[in-house]
This record gives sequence, structure tokens and C-alpha cells, in this order.
Amino acid sequence: MSTGNTVPPSPCAEKGIYRAGTLTYTKYTLATLFIWMLWGDFCFVLMEALIPQLLPLSLKNLNASNALIGLFVGSLSAAINMIICPIVSFRSDRTRSRFGRRIPYLFFATPFVAFFLILVGWSPQLGSMLNRFFPCGLSPVATALVLVAVFCVCFQFFNMFVASVFYYLFTDVVPEQFMGRFMALFRVVGAAAGFCFTRYILGLADNYMPWIYTGIAILYFVSFMLMCWRVKEGEYPPPTDTEERKNFFCSFKLYFKECFSNPYYCWFFLGTALNAVSVVCRTMFNIFFAKENLGMSLAEYGKIASWGMLLGMVLYLPLGYLVDKLHPLRVYISGIILVVLTNIFGFILIDSYSTFFVFTMLFAIVYAIQSASNLPMYACLLPKERWGQFCSAQAMLQAVMLIAANYGGGLFMDIVGDYRFIYAWDAVFTAVALFAMIMVYRGWQRYGGRKNYVAPL
Repeated sequence: MSTGNTVPPSPCAEKGIYRAGTLTYTKYTLATLFIWMLWGDFCFVLMEALIPQLLPLSLKNLNASNALIGLFVGSLSAAINMIICPIVSFRSDRTRSRFGRRIPYLFFATPFVAFFLILVGWSPQLGSMLNRFFPCGLSPVATALVLVAVFCVCFQFFNMFVASVFYYLFTDVVPEQFMGRFMALFRVVGAAAGFCFTRYILGLADNYMPWIYTGIAILYFVSFMLMCWRVKEGEYPPPTDTEERKNFFCSFKLYFKECFSNPYYCWFFLGTALNAVSVVCRTMFNIFFAKENLGMSLAEYGKIASWGMLLGMVLYLPLGYLVDKLHPLRVYISGIILVVLTNIFGFILIDSYSTFFVFTMLFAIVYAIQSASNLPMYACLLPKERWGQFCSAQAMLQAVMLIAANYGGGLFMDIVGDYRFIYAWDAVFTAVALFAMIMVYRGWQRYGGRKNYVAPL
């Protein structure tokens, strides 16, 4: 691939040459780009699965309450996301360097992400060792909980640099005419990573927890650093708001004016944030519902979850075609309706291994519909010249809500004392998200709809 200055940011005029901004690709270099980006995503998904999947188990072994699990697993990351994501997104949109505007952030943060992830995995052992050699009045369990909190904060701080910027890189380096196919492959690879984790790794967690953290962290570090080296960004026009961004308060004012002055975007941010809030209890406590309510082992749960991942992986390619055919917003709203219905019936009917298996497959289908349409919907509705900035505004509102929702979800589980209510939580918050997204749909039609839509800015 090359980055010449004279290449216009438009579809290719030459046969067999594809362009993304100032980047030019042949079929071979485009395939190489896809391989590195998708491999990076595979390792990123494996790495991101560790905290929501394994940390609750580690904390449960340390006798942590559900509320504390929610605080460590979700609220801490949401609080850090609320601070870091807007800053990184705003700055990366306007960063200009010889390595691009996204890669420098990924390259800087990746080593720290891997390092602190390893420390999270070894926190119980480190807590016992510190308590033995440096007595401080705390029990080994309390010392381990303190270390988990410290290492989780450090991990989430640096991971927010990666999580905030990685997805923005797609729109910068992938030619527009291949974006739908890339996103479908992206979802397939993510589902494949989830399948591998739940099928082959999760069942080993009882005996090899620290080594799972260590192995995946090292794999992520090596793979992501190689991806940063091999994927090249093009050149970007200079930012138009040079004077405003020199002053923090001017940047702050400009950010909020552009992102939150239009009710249309506020409804979008609210609807997508509520949809994220709806799954916090399922993310943290679905494994406990399977173990404690249904008497399943980790291996049994992992096998069922892996089949759900595999089903989603099979569905992503045809769903990508459906998204292009019907429009991402319409497919996303349809998915929301199906999620509400599936949760209602799941709350009533799941009472055994077999019913849990059936509804895991149903959830795989309805969440695949949402997942396949999610990022394409962002790309279609948000202003492309401020895409990272508007995504971060959504992430900031979502983080505020997740701070309360993760702790509140754990507290809710402590109060009701029955993990079955993860389905009730999901149904209620998804229903409220549906109302917000209907308001977005009305605004989308008002701004031109399928044929003439122009993102207001």
C-alpha cells in the first residue's frame, strides 16, 4: 500500500486499485490489510473476554459480593471510560503524525494493557505473598482484593486508549466499498474468538486461572504490536478547528456543542447506552445462573456458550447482507424487539440444561442481529469527519450509566437473591432503549432517510 499526496479520497478509477483516503491497495495488499486487522481483532476479543468472564470467578473465590463484583468488573471500567474515551477520541481525530492518527495511541497503550492484565490474573497469589513477607494488618483475601482493584484500574486506564481508537481505525484504512464485507468478517472473527475462549479455555479456569491471563496477555501483546507495525495509515487534511483545540476550555465547549446540541444525537446516545446497560447482569451473572440455579459445571456452561458463539459466527455473513439491504438502523431496531421478547420468555421458561441450551441459541440469534447492525449503524448515522468524537460522546454517556448499572445490577442480584432476574433486567432496559431508538428512526427519516440522509453537524 502507498500513501501518495495526489490520490483523491474517492472510489478507484483504475481497475484492481482500491482507495481509502490517500491509501491505495491492490487485491493482494487489501487482503493483507484484512488479515492483520482481523487477526488483531481475534486477539483483542480474547483479551477483552478475560475481565467479564474470569474476574467474577476470581472475585467469587475471594468471597466478594455481587455488588462488589459489579463494581470491579463494570463500574470501574465505565468510570475510566467516561474520562479517557472523550479525550483520546477528540485528540486522535485531530492528531497528525508520520504514523497516522490512530496507530500511535494503540502502540503506546498495548504493552501496559498486557502487563497489568497479567498482574490481575496473579493478584490472589501476589496478595498471599505480600501478606506473608510484608504484614500490614490485612488478611490475604483483603490484600488480594486491594491488588485486584489497583491492577484493574491500571489495566482499564490503558485499555481505554485501545478500545477507544481501534474501531476508529477501520474507517480510516478500509476502502468504503469493502466496509460491509469487512464488518461481517470482523464479527465472524470476534465470534470465533469467543467460541475458542468459551469452548476450550473457560473450562480450564478453575485450575489454570493465572496462566490463562498470562498466555492470552502475551498473545495479545505480540499480535497487536505486529498489527500496529504492518497496518499503515494514510495522510489526513489538517484539522479545521486549530485555534479552538489549543485551549482546553474551548475544546471542551466545542466538543459538547457539536455532540449534544442536537436532540437527534442525544436520543441515539441514550438508546445505544441503554442497550449496553441491559446486558450488564447477563455479562456478569449468566455463568452463576447456570452454576447455581441449574447446577451446571463450568465445562458444561462453556460448551453451551461456545455453540451460541458458533451460531452467531455462521449468521454474521448473511446478516451483513441483510444490513446492507434493509439499512442498519432498521435491523438494529428489529433486533431490540426480538431481545425483549426472548428475555420475557427466557425468564418464564428456562429451568433445565436443555431449556438453557435452547435459549442460549435464541439469544445468539437475536444478539447477532444487533451486533451485525451496530457498527454499520454508527457509520451510517454519525458525521464521518467527527466519527471518533461522536462515538466517544456516546461512550461517555454510556460510561456514566454503566457506572451505576454495573454496581446497581450486582446490588439488585444481592437483593432479589435469584440470578434468574438477569432476564427481567435485560427486558426492562431493552424496552426503554427501544423507545429511544424509535425517536432516532423518526429523526433519521426527517434528515433524509434511506436515500437522502445527511448527518447533521
